[in-house]
Amino acid sequence: MGDEEYISQPYLPTKSVINMRRLPRFGYGSDFTDVFSSDQDSQAEYTMGLVLLFAFLLIFFALWTIAIIVFKIMGENSGFLSGRPFQIPDDSCVDVKSLKRPRRVRITFLVATGFCMAFTFLFVVMGLTNVNNATTTMTESLQTVGDLISNTKKIAYNLRIVGSNSLLIRDAAVAELDMICPENPDIAETVGIDITGITDQARSDLTDLATFINEGLAVLDKNLESTETFSKDLDNGLQAAQFWSWEFKLLSAGLFILPSFFVVGVGLAMLDIDFKTYTNALTYFFMPVFAVTIIVCYIVCAAMLPISATAADACIGGGVHHGGPDDTILTVYRNIRGVVDDDNFLLFLGYYTQQCDPKYYPFGFIASYLAQLDEAIRSTDEAGVTIAGNLDLLKQQCGREFDTVIRLINDMNRNLVLLKEQADLSLDLVKCRNINELYINTVHQAGCTYSVDALTWVFASSLVISVSGLIMIMLRSSYYPEEYVPSSCDWKEGQGQMKSESLESTESTLKDHTETPLRGPPQAAPSLHLSQSNSNSEGEGFEVDTVHRGEM
Repeated sequence: MGDEEYISQPYLPTKSVINMRRLPRFGYGSDFTDVFSSDQDSQAEYTMGLVLLFAFLLIFFALWTIAIIVFKIMGENSGFLSGRPFQIPDDSCVDVKSLKRPRRVRITFLVATGFCMAFTFLFVVMGLTNVNNATTTMTESLQTVGDLISNTKKIAYNLRIVGSNSLLIRDAAVAELDMICPENPDIAETVGIDITGITDQARSDLTDLATFINEGLAVLDKNLESTETFSKDLDNGLQAAQFWSWEFKLLSAGLFILPSFFVVGVGLAMLDIDFKTYTNALTYFFMPVFAVTIIVCYIVCAAMLPISATAADACIGGGVHHGGPDDTILTVYRNIRGVVDDDNFLLFLGYYTQQCDPKYYPFGFIASYLAQLDEAIRSTDEAGVTIAGNLDLLKQQCGREFDTVIRLINDMNRNLVLLKEQADLSLDLVKCRNINELYINTVHQAGCTYSVDALTWVFASSLVISVSGLIMIMLRSSYYPEEYVPSSCDWKEGQGQMKSESLESTESTLKDHTETPLRGPPQAAPSLHLSQSNSNSEGEGFEVDTVHRGEM
């Protein structure tokens, strides 16, 4: 019935599948099969968990982008975060920490640039290349499926041709066997051989076989059509999902090449080289292009998160036992198809996805067909041998020639043997080893190992690139040379003297106001006049006259 020597390998989830499965769903479910269930609440619950994953990450990046725009609008009030050059006071009395800030910011910028370029490389090598490899593996598997379908069609064609010839021979043979001995219907009692019973059995077997050939070929054609349609749909989907397209090539090139220009600009700034043309190019061309690239990158990152989570959910399996993609495929088909009696395609899926479990064996009709073929071959052989062994007696008792009967029986027997050979080829073509290995290579390896690993790397790489890129955009002042402004030390000393004089003036003014009547007119502040005295006494010095400005 199956390939007893072959042992199917169970699916073992990779670290990427397990990690992506553990992503938070904000209280919503993570059973992939719920999407195809008849319960709309379960569908909405699973979908909402994925939507929240996408929205959470996209909102995080969007708020960061808005913050950068706000810093730009604030201008000088936000300092270097607005994208303006660093302003350094030209004096040694300034705090040393403020002098080290440009260097620290530039080092941070260069580290972020290094992460951006490194993970862009990983984005291509570990992400997109593996996705492309998975696509290639699936395409090769589909080509193998196409070859199997083509060979099966050839076998079905041969079965149809040989079966049609057998039916023609069968009709002639049945007509001859109906009149095997017209002159002596009781030939069995006369010769002691149940020739009529033998020929009746051969006729019955040939009739049943004819019916089975028609019905079996109809079932085979239906299954071939379903398999071919599924294969074409999957191939079209793979062709449409070419991740390593020109868009991703352009995105990867931009994420790797653009940061190198910024590294050169930061290097020039650290060497205190003011190359205005290059700085303007960075400001008005490279940085805007890089900003757009980063926006595209974090949109891709946000989209990859639910896609990776969905792939991991499908590969880990639903329910309690988590039977891997094998149970997922069978459960999804049951949810879509519903309960159908004699569902041969369900048996086909179940047999090859459930490690060739005998209870799902889908080719019982071929086994029954082979049994009928064996019985027909046996009965026709017995009829031919019996007639050939008693030919003279039969001619004498029946009054007819049996050459035509023997020729038809021999022709029918040869066609039956050819039919059996074609049926054996069919079973050999669809034996467990051939189809299950193809299934494991397509689903376990390409679908749930390479693809999930690649999607995880695309997500992780784009996440680091997006964070690093936004840091670079926020610290874009790093590639501007410092601007030296006049020192504020003299201003601070002058501010101290002015503050002392102000206090003395305030005290004098308050004193004068206390000595002046409240209703009197405002008095002007006195002025001091210094004049030298002509006295020759020892107390010679300066006389101080107080004169009000109103009296002058």
